[in-house]
Amino acid sequence: MTKKAYDVVVIGAGSGGLTSAVGFSKVGKKVLLVEREHMGGECTNTGCIPSKALLHHAKNYHRAIQVAGSDRKSEEFRKEAFSYVRNIIDGILAEETPETFEKIGIDVVMGEAEFVSKCSIKVGETEYQFKKVVIATGSSPRNLTVPGLEESDVLTNQNIFDLNEAPEKLLVIGSGPIGLEMGQALAMLGSEVTIATIDKELGKLEDAAIRPILKTAFAELDIKIHHQAFINRVEGKEAIFDIKNGEEIVNEVRVTFDKVLVAIGRVPNLPAGLEAAEIESDVHGVKVDSQHRTTNKHVFAVGDVAQRLKFTHTADDIGRQVVTHVVSKGLIRLNQSKAVPKVTYTIPEIAQVGLSWEEAIVKHTEEKVMRIEVPFSHNDRAKTDEATDGVLVVVAKRLNGAVLGANVIGPAAGELISTFTLAIDQKISLWKLQKTIFAYPTYSLIIKKAADKFFGQQIADLKPDIKNLVKRNILKVAVGLLWIFGIYSFYQFQSAQDLSASGTALLVFDFIANTVWGPLLYIFAYTVRPLTFFPGTLLTILSGVFFGLTYGIIYTIIAANISSALAYGVGRFFGSNLKLEDSVIGSWVSALRANPFLSVLTTRLTFLPFDLVSYAAGILKLPFTSFIFATIIGTLLGIATFVAIGASISIEDFRQNGFSTDVIDIRFILLSVAIFLASIGIAKLMKKKN
Repeated sequence: MTKKAYDVVVIGAGSGGLTSAVGFSKVGKKVLLVEREHMGGECTNTGCIPSKALLHHAKNYHRAIQVAGSDRKSEEFRKEAFSYVRNIIDGILAEETPETFEKIGIDVVMGEAEFVSKCSIKVGETEYQFKKVVIATGSSPRNLTVPGLEESDVLTNQNIFDLNEAPEKLLVIGSGPIGLEMGQALAMLGSEVTIATIDKELGKLEDAAIRPILKTAFAELDIKIHHQAFINRVEGKEAIFDIKNGEEIVNEVRVTFDKVLVAIGRVPNLPAGLEAAEIESDVHGVKVDSQHRTTNKHVFAVGDVAQRLKFTHTADDIGRQVVTHVVSKGLIRLNQSKAVPKVTYTIPEIAQVGLSWEEAIVKHTEEKVMRIEVPFSHNDRAKTDEATDGVLVVVAKRLNGAVLGANVIGPAAGELISTFTLAIDQKISLWKLQKTIFAYPTYSLIIKKAADKFFGQQIADLKPDIKNLVKRNILKVAVGLLWIFGIYSFYQFQSAQDLSASGTALLVFDFIANTVWGPLLYIFAYTVRPLTFFPGTLLTILSGVFFGLTYGIIYTIIAANISSALAYGVGRFFGSNLKLEDSVIGSWVSALRANPFLSVLTTRLTFLPFDLVSYAAGILKLPFTSFIFATIIGTLLGIATFVAIGASISIEDFRQNGFSTDVIDIRFILLSVAIFLASIGIAKLMKKKN
């Protein structure tokens, strides 16, 4: 078997694969691209491109006959629908040939890729070794087994565009984007279309204001819809459905058809040999971590084979981020908290991004959010185009106007949603959008109309909103003021007594060292230290001075962990309303939460600021059990390091002669250095294994 080596191998030439291959090639990597069937993947050949081309052709035909009626010329145009689609595919594929990518330095091999080890695949009789590999093998239509249904009668997105003409009677099973788009397109081309769905209503995931408009649009095309319909069997050219209410069958519906379009979801295309590469997978696809790395650290997976949101644009985005992550040696992490727009290209179009109204209420409570609804009948461009059957719904936070989500049905909905995607990601509030100049007359002015409506409503609700804000935060404000007053009083006392930080510590510990309550007072002082910002390292060193190495370590372990619990509680208290997972550090937050024990343990071993880590753990809402156990284990070496420094100092010599090398026992210093290096080494080892 021939063997070849590459820096990066990309399996799959769809959206995610092509983006990854081109990205790695541009930064100088030696790249191999492997494609099983056809360049461009599902999107170009059997997905996004052909479906939108068919919708475009169908829309033009439908509008033409509405205006001028049907004649010989319009009938010829109707029959050209599928040849038009195939011509569009061929035109795009001409720009995605193997030769196109070979010109920019990417080697292309057509064939089935199979993993043969952790760092190699084979295609045919050639083995390709790699440093990194990206799996981008996509997904396929989910199959449906129905008694009596002939395979020749079944259509999916993979073969529907091979038709030469629209079937006279089409049954669509499923009411997702594919089912809705293709059902509507073929209805506009003259097919008698019936949609059977297990859902209770059409567009169940859309806003309540959008669903009736969608229903009306389909009714105007005489598309029949059967809800809560579960297919039972097929007899000849007739499908029998059970109409259910829960588990109870309440009716039976029979639908005649010429073809059946099955559109009930997607399943991942798993490459062969995953076991040989030690890559785990399940029914949902290849398992990946927050950085889209598989259980084999050399292998990443992007697109439908690994992502919950199976869109071309999400595959492209993750592909780009994986390239950046790998090239930066992991310094630049993937950000998976981005807002993801979704568009269903029916007529009218439906688009959505961010939270729905119901989701926003659950996440933020109803008193903190506002729902703004603007019908397209309020938009002058929609009036000129006679396209007023639409609506924009925006969900925003009260007072600051932060955009949480948007839903649109109407002309150019897929274009309008981009503004709200940008607003969510870049924290552009409705206050700012209200000040933005939009060209007149455009559909985008409906965005400003929504911002105007928010402005008016917010001004009207300003007093109760501020009142609610104060009520929600009064306890935190009071505690914060009390905390500030306590710190101010402490430092005023320190200033009045002309004490330095170490002088204050000596004063306290003189008292502690001469009483039987010394250890308890030390533990108490250490415990409340996060509330005064007194240096923890100094107290830890002084415990060695006053209690010696053994007892200093014991007392400080007890005190430090109680102290860390208190700081964690402070973080939880003041960070309870923070939604950091939605911020620019969202991916970092998600990574910490994915493995809280290891995250905290690593920070403790690397001597990051003790209180800062505790506050952050509370603010990030890391599980307390994981946090405290990691703190107990992770601080052992750090405490020993600083207690050893303190134990090296003779306090009596220090009092009499001041600080000099004579008061230091060098053996303790060497012990401290050894413990410090051991802690750093363990942390690096843990990070490398992870």
